[in-house]
Amino acid sequence: MQVRIFESQDLASGLKMVKDELGPDALILSTKTIRSGKLGMLGKKYIEITAAVDSMWPHKGGTSVAKPIKHKPAIATTDDKKQDETPLTYNSSLQLNRRTTSADQEVMPVVPIRTQPPKTEDQTDLQIEVSELKGMIKNLGQEMLRLNTSNRSPTAPPGSDPSSVASESSLRSLHQRLLDYGISPDTAQTISTFAKESLTLEELSDPFKQQQYVAETIQERIQVNTDIFKDVKRQHRVALVGPTGVGKTTTLAKIAARFLVKHSPNIGFITIDTYRIAAVEQLKVYGDIMNIPVEVVLSPEQLENALLNFREKDLVLIDTAGRSPQDELSINELASFLRPDFSIKKHLVLSATTRENELFNAMQRFSVLGIDNTIITKTDECTSLGLLLDIQVQEEIPFSYITNGQRVPEDIMEANKETLSQLIMSPGKGLVYE
Repeated sequence: MQVRIFESQDLASGLKMVKDELGPDALILSTKTIRSGKLGMLGKKYIEITAAVDSMWPHKGGTSVAKPIKHKPAIATTDDKKQDETPLTYNSSLQLNRRTTSADQEVMPVVPIRTQPPKTEDQTDLQIEVSELKGMIKNLGQEMLRLNTSNRSPTAPPGSDPSSVASESSLRSLHQRLLDYGISPDTAQTISTFAKESLTLEELSDPFKQQQYVAETIQERIQVNTDIFKDVKRQHRVALVGPTGVGKTTTLAKIAARFLVKHSPNIGFITIDTYRIAAVEQLKVYGDIMNIPVEVVLSPEQLENALLNFREKDLVLIDTAGRSPQDELSINELASFLRPDFSIKKHLVLSATTRENELFNAMQRFSVLGIDNTIITKTDECTSLGLLLDIQVQEEIPFSYITNGQRVPEDIMEANKETLSQLIMSPGKGLVYE
């Protein structure tokens, strides 16, 4: 390919120069306006045309020879414009054409017309950028589709069992339901695992069946002592023990009031809570209201005498001072009062507002006393009571009473499985009374 650069005062004369030098089959590669001289923008303006032809241009003698390329072609004059008045055309392929005469047709051979000009380096770079941009748009569309799909309900991956996916989804729903009840993650996972083994896919996917299964599971797991005073032919001796501030004295008065109404008014109070003077006075006030005698003891020997004095009573209720679970010495001192030969039933009183790890620690610390039953207080101050189930999982000690307020004797009830199940599965609903 022969490439030439032409300079002219205007485009028309420049195109004529190209035609004269390279022939009518020449290709125009580029045109641009240039200002000459050292003044830059203020210099004289002229047109620079870059043209090319695929083969050697024909010579008048009939053979194709290459003309020498001029380094700087001369600027066309006005006389040159008059030499050939044949009109020129400029088509879409940048090829110069003219209306040739019959003589011209005999001299000039027919050269195939190039339909597109050769691609320059700038054009190639542009095409690469366009191609990259298309690829980016395609990838962006695929990512948006993926994100849109992931936000929808999960579907079975290719090759997986749809029923297995539905089962896993139902198990996740069940597990979350248990967590919402305040049940610990470990206990919730255990129940979910048993549900997978016990229920069909149809039952597992049914919210009502899920609810029924959870209720039945809780009732099976929870242990209660529904009526600790059902044997009225013998004397009952009950002591309330536990950490400070859980409401032992108030709970003792509530139990006494219930026994008085349901069984017998023949009751006696004993207190070994000499750490707080207010506690002794509080119990005496309750005793005066219900016409129940109160004995204050300071040693195990005095406790033995008080029990002897109350040998004709149907129920003897013993109030104790609150002990810190970390105070091992005080708990051992309390054990010396509640000797096994006294036949005293020990009820561990715990507050539902206690943090789970501290509550389990208290249960372990007081276990040296030989705990028979558990009483949970302050349930009205909790939004969820899944802790009740966790207690039964950790320590298999039956519940005897549940309380939810300070009123005597209203805010107490005997523990039963159905009610405890309702409490656990109805967060924030409060205590259900008999």
